[in-house]
Amino acid sequence: MSGSRSGRAPGRPKSGADQPSMRDKVLQTASVLFMELGYEPVSVNMIAARAGVTKASVYYYFDNKAVLFTAAVTQMMRRIRSVTERIIEANGTLRERLVQIALAKMTKLQAHIEFESLMREALASLSEEQKAEIREAEHGIHEALAAEFARAMADGELAKGHPMLLSHAFSALLMVGSRERIGDEAFAPERLATAVADLFLHGAADR
Repeated sequence: MSGSRSGRAPGRPKSGADQPSMRDKVLQTASVLFMELGYEPVSVNMIAARAGVTKASVYYYFDNKAVLFTAAVTQMMRRIRSVTERIIEANGTLRERLVQIALAKMTKLQAHIEFESLMREALASLSEEQKAEIREAEHGIHEALAAEFARAMADGELAKGHPMLLSHAFSALLMVGSRERIGDEAFAPERLATAVADLFLHGAADR
C-alpha cells in the first residue's frame, strides 16, 4: 500500500517537509524511468537517486517496486486522460484536435518503450489487483476518445462504426510517437502527429 503512515517511521520526511510534493516527485521520476527503460532495469535505488531523495523516503511512501510502478503508471494514465479531455473540449475540427492529442503524447510523454511491452515485462511482478487498477486507468483514456468518436459519428464527421474500436485503433497509431525515426527518416513531432491523424481519419487509400 502507498500513502502516509502514522509515527516517525524510518525514511519518513522530517517534520515540516512538503510530503505530497516529495511523493509526487518520486512518482514523476518513476514514470519517466519506467517509460524510458522498462520495468526490470529500473530499481528503487535508481528512482531515489534520480529524484534526489533517500531510498528510505521512497519506501516510506511505497512498500515495494510493484506498488510504486502501479501508482506511477496509473497517475500517468489519469494525466493523459485529463490532457486528452481538455483537447477534446477545445475549439477546432476533429482533425485539428486529434493532431493536438497526438502531439501532446509525443512531446509530453516522451516514452522510449511501448506501453504494452512495458506491461508484459512487469506482469509477473504485479498482483491481479494492481493489473486491474492499471487497466482501468488505461480504459479511461479509451473512454474519453470513444465518447468523442461517438459524437463525431452522430454529427457526420466520421462514418458510423464502433467508437471504442476506433479509440483503440487511434491509440495503436500513437505508438509510433515513441520512435525517433520512421525507417531512415527523422520526423519532427508536428509532422508525425499530423501524419498519424490523417492516416487514422483517411486511411492509406487514394483520396
